[in-house]
Amino acid sequence: MNKLKIRRTSFMAIIIIIVSVIGFKFLSGLKEAPKKDSSKAKIIKVEVINVMNEDVAADISVNGRLNSKYKIDIFTEVTGRLLASKKSFKEGVKFKKGEVLLKLDDANYRLNLNATRSSFHSLLTQLLAEVKIEYPDHFSQWESYINNFNPESNIEELPKVLNNKEKNYLVSKNIYSQYYSIKAHEAQLDKYRVIAPFTGVVNNANINPNSIVRAGQKLAEFINPSVFELAVGVSLAEISKIEIGDIVMLNSSDIAGEWKGRISRIGESLDDRTMTFQVYIEVKSSQLYEGMYLKGVMSSFMVNNVSKIPSNLIRNGNFVYTVNDSLLHFQKIEIVHEAKGFTLVRGIEDNTQLISHNVSNAHEGMVVTID
Repeated sequence: MNKLKIRRTSFMAIIIIIVSVIGFKFLSGLKEAPKKDSSKAKIIKVEVINVMNEDVAADISVNGRLNSKYKIDIFTEVTGRLLASKKSFKEGVKFKKGEVLLKLDDANYRLNLNATRSSFHSLLTQLLAEVKIEYPDHFSQWESYINNFNPESNIEELPKVLNNKEKNYLVSKNIYSQYYSIKAHEAQLDKYRVIAPFTGVVNNANINPNSIVRAGQKLAEFINPSVFELAVGVSLAEISKIEIGDIVMLNSSDIAGEWKGRISRIGESLDDRTMTFQVYIEVKSSQLYEGMYLKGVMSSFMVNNVSKIPSNLIRNGNFVYTVNDSLLHFQKIEIVHEAKGFTLVRGIEDNTQLISHNVSNAHEGMVVTID
């Protein structure tokens, strides 16, 4: 029995020794790996520009699409059949001021008006005998008026009355009511023709000869193809630097050339969406077209003690990243003037180092090194 106990004890001791050795080796393998220098991993190389404050000449750049200054929609005020004419009422056809753009068939209306004039002529003739007795001093004028009366032409203005008695006499005979009724019909007859109010060209025409035109129907646009307006927005800070009559040089990215425009009018209200005033530039040229895109410079002026920086470096509207003692700083600035590609600002001291590119995950206090 004693030998058996000794063997068991020896066996257990061996097992314990083996397990201890294995455990020691295992725990030795779990030693902590050496730490990397985290401060070096966070340092980012950046490129900078040195900022200097100076007096800078600034421009008010403008751009927009041209609209014809003289453009009207052609409607008809009467109903009728469109007559064919020597000059077609089609898109691209030019008309001079005073030419007939289009004419509707007015035959029935004209005949009815002639009949009304003829009835009026008869009424005046019947009155002539009474006028000779009651108003002999005025008889010759009425006689001349009646003799020259033509039922197929617009009636002339009635002779001037001598006194209220004569006037009341004519009123009692319905002379004035019929006279003004005829004048109204004559004005209506004129609406069967549409006259060109200025020299221009037909645009977007959508009617053909012999078509029935309804009163109030839009038939086309009529535009002057050589006088245009360019509507542009000017900020509240810049509006005081321009005035009506200022010259604006314009150009196009699509065709060669430069055109001289002139500020013709300035809006008085601020657009609450864009916070700009509408300014209208008039420009004349046969090389330009409705809807064409133009750009240019409206005005030049000096801005004192500002920094000129690329616009893409501005963050959150009015902040930039600067470098001081190898640390990033999120610095607030005052925007003085914005132009294409750059912005004039105040609030940055001379020789300040401004980051010249976008830095991923940039933040206040970030450690950087200048490349």
